[in-house]
Amino acid sequence: MKPLANLLLSVAVFQIVSTLVGFVTLLTWPAGYAPWLDGTVFAGQYALAALLLGVVVGGFQWVAAILQASRSEWWLLGHLSAGVVMLGWIAGECLVLDSFIWPHAFWGGLGALQIVLVGVCLGATQPQPIPGSRNASCSQPKP
Repeated sequence: MKPLANLLLSVAVFQIVSTLVGFVTLLTWPAGYAPWLDGTVFAGQYALAALLLGVVVGGFQWVAAILQASRSEWWLLGHLSAGVVMLGWIAGECLVLDSFIWPHAFWGGLGALQIVLVGVCLGATQPQPIPGSRNASCSQPKP
């Protein structure tokens, strides 16, 4: 579990740095993003895009890293949430920009990796009892 936990933390830290870079460059060099964002709902709204990326998307990564570093029981939920938010951001970005390029695959892939690693940490790759059996930890409710 330790190597998986380290990998999850590394992914979160990388995503934190990436979202901070995006946040700062959107605010300090909006002309670099203008060709992409003109004609979208974010045309001229670089501060809004920066806040969504840096505060919301990056914030979920920060929460995941902080929960893990503080040894919270909720650290896996933090990483799951951060991965889902990153995938949602990438999907939304692709829809808004009407394009899909390698950075989308890379950062979206990292979000998906967070989700998969959480599943592995929770034992999804191990044999599980059939729901309803005596040894099942998540059985179906009785009618």
